[in-house]
Order: sequence, then structure tokens, then C-alpha cells
Amino acid sequence: MFDITETLERLQNDRQFLATVVLTMFFLAIFPIYFSSAGGAGDGSMSAVADYKVEGNLEYIELDNATEYIFDGETLELAFTTDVIDDASSKNIVGVEVSMSYGEDESTSGNVPGGCAGPAGGQPAADTISGTVSHNSDNESGDGQNNGGDGSHIVEILWYNESILGSTVSGLSKAKIIEELDSNGEGLGEYQVEIGVTAEEGNSLATCDRSDEGEEVTYSVKLIVLDLDNVTISTELETETGEDA
Repeated sequence: MFDITETLERLQNDRQFLATVVLTMFFLAIFPIYFSSAGGAGDGSMSAVADYKVEGNLEYIELDNATEYIFDGETLELAFTTDVIDDASSKNIVGVEVSMSYGEDESTSGNVPGGCAGPAGGQPAADTISGTVSHNSDNESGDGQNNGGDGSHIVEILWYNESILGSTVSGLSKAKIIEELDSNGEGLGEYQVEIGVTAEEGNSLATCDRSDEGEEVTYSVKLIVLDLDNVTISTELETETGEDA
């Protein structure tokens, strides 16, 4: 039977027994910490959670760039594939961007000489240019207006966490950050783009007629690529010492 009084007396008088007890308690405390650390050592610094500065540059592969006149109520339909790109499967395609710019070509004609002069000619109305890009089950749409002058807008689909790139990230490991920046092949395959125009005629006096048959739209379709080999993930200390991520 365990006698606590006898044990306390031995701890006071027997130095060897005291040393044995202290060492036993030390190893009981340190072993769980050691094995916990050893268990995560296989991932090295990739599994360590810290504040990381993430830097990298996006690259663009242009699939098309052209200018088309699109009549009111009509839609320009375009199709693309990554099959035409060399080594497409080795690229981390993280998005697609469709940019559109347009002006105003609304015209006037007077019913009488000088019928469209000055205020009689009225003002052009805003036209709406719509864009849609689709890839597999993903699609995004966006509208823009020329507001009687020039206009532009962009429609894009992204397959990476854009908030991470070019910022300092807290609470994530390097492995998780790379996972957030890797599209895992989502950008490969077919793309469909549609650009449409809804034209509106402005106001004028009875002596002036206004007409708007459509708009000339300049567009470009680009794939967005992020090379993970060129992404740096570093702590403040690594940045100061010049150590690579």
C-alpha cells in the first residue's frame, strides 16, 4: 500500500530517490511535446502557421483582340479553347478576363435646314453593352453603358483567392496559401463569350430625328496565369535576412 508519509520522508532524506522522481516527472512532461513536434516535422516549414507576405505576378495569355460593330439587339458569340496553347496543362490558369470598350455613334438628321442645330438636336441616350463569359459550369456577366460618350467594363472568372496575392496573410500555413493560389486545372478547356448591345435613341425636337443602330465594341479575351514557382511566401524575418520562402 502506498504510504505518502514515508514517500515524503524519503524525498527529504534520500537525494537519489528525489533525483529519480524529478527526472521521471520531467520526462513525463517533455515526451508529449517532443513527439508532437516530431509528428509535424515531416512537412517542415510548409505546415507552420505564421504571418506571411505573399508576392507574385500575374501573366496574361491573349486569346483574341478585335473590334466589331454589333447591331442593336444582336449578340456577338465567340468560342475559345486552351488546346491551342502550348503546354497549357502545365500552366496554372487562375482566371479569364473579357474587357470591352465602346463609344457612341448615335446620329442625327434634320427634317428642315438647321433642324438639329443647337438645343434642337437633343442629347444621345445611354446604350447598354453586356458581356458574358462561360467555362464549364462557371459563368459571369456584366453590363456597361456609354452614357452618351465612351465607356468600358470587364467581366472575369477567377479560380484563386486574389485577396492573398500581394498582401500579408495571417493564420495560414505556406501549404494552405499555395492551395489557395492553385487552380488545380480549373482553367483548362472550352470558353464561350457573348457580347450584346441594346441601343437607345436620345431626345430631340420635332425638327430633328435621332437614330442609333448599334455600337462599335473593342474587346479582348485573356487567360490569367499565376506561376507558382515565382510566388514568394516569406515571414518578416525571412524578408529582412533575404532567406527564400
